[in-house]
Amino acid sequence: MLSRRLYNWLFYGHIWIALAATGLSWLSLRITYGYQNCVSESPILSFIFFSTLGIYTLHRYLSFQRAGERPTTRRYEIVRQHPRTSLMVGGASALIAGVLGLRFISTIWSALLLALPITVFYLTPPAKGWRRLRDLPYLKNLWVALAWAVMTVIVPVTIFESEARAEGMEHFCMMVSGAIYPRPLNSINLYLELAVRFLFTGCIALLFDLRDVTLDRSQGVRTIAGEYPVLHRILVYSSLVFCSVAALFQWHFTCLTPGFGEALSVVYLLMIPLAYFTCQKTSEDWFAVVVNGLLLLPPLVYWLADVLGADAGAGGGLGL
Repeated sequence: MLSRRLYNWLFYGHIWIALAATGLSWLSLRITYGYQNCVSESPILSFIFFSTLGIYTLHRYLSFQRAGERPTTRRYEIVRQHPRTSLMVGGASALIAGVLGLRFISTIWSALLLALPITVFYLTPPAKGWRRLRDLPYLKNLWVALAWAVMTVIVPVTIFESEARAEGMEHFCMMVSGAIYPRPLNSINLYLELAVRFLFTGCIALLFDLRDVTLDRSQGVRTIAGEYPVLHRILVYSSLVFCSVAALFQWHFTCLTPGFGEALSVVYLLMIPLAYFTCQKTSEDWFAVVVNGLLLLPPLVYWLADVLGADAGAGGGLGL
């Protein structure tokens, strides 16, 4: 059925998670700079979308091809039934991202030096006889969180900063009651957002370990979810609480109005009961749709706050 195919490609073909990475990158720009219309964000966000789609699709394809016994779980349904299409989607997405990235390479090469080895060696050993990064005891989530923090905070902000300066703008624009005012990079919010993104995406990765406890044990991979379930819950809940408090700091301690911060703070707290229910779930659909969907909630809530008229700038920075 067409609806089943669309469902599979959206949630198991990594489009959902690519949209989440794109949304989080957009949120990083909003939190770091506030509203602006001086530099086009489309090339930046397109680069993040196709990078994420290409990496996750190729990772799934590679994981399936390397498995001694071909997996039959739902997450491998697309690559099992359409291996060539999966390879084409992953390869084409990576190629598009590469072409887009050529424009920014002089700006983001140092960030990629950190992100690319993590991406490659997560599933491929650095050398013969070495372990993959995901196989190192208790560190699997660290690599995921670090890669997401780099790609959805450092990369978009670095590109935006470079693009603005290339256009001769030492400061970026925000509109207040019809007038243009300078909006420089907000370093405090940038550092806070890095911490929030690292803990938030690490928290989502910890939740996914619940789905993979049996698989990880069969492969000899030790994870916090499998070995220390109580500590696992403490880390998940405390990370979400930190994200909630940090969202308030970003608004109350940088002269920004609290509407957006309070909205984001509440949404992080509301994830705690969802995380609690996730501890009792094993369904592939729950993780692919709901848990991955948690990544989209912060940018979605920010966007809704914008639509409903919350103010992102001191004295009315959105110019609505």
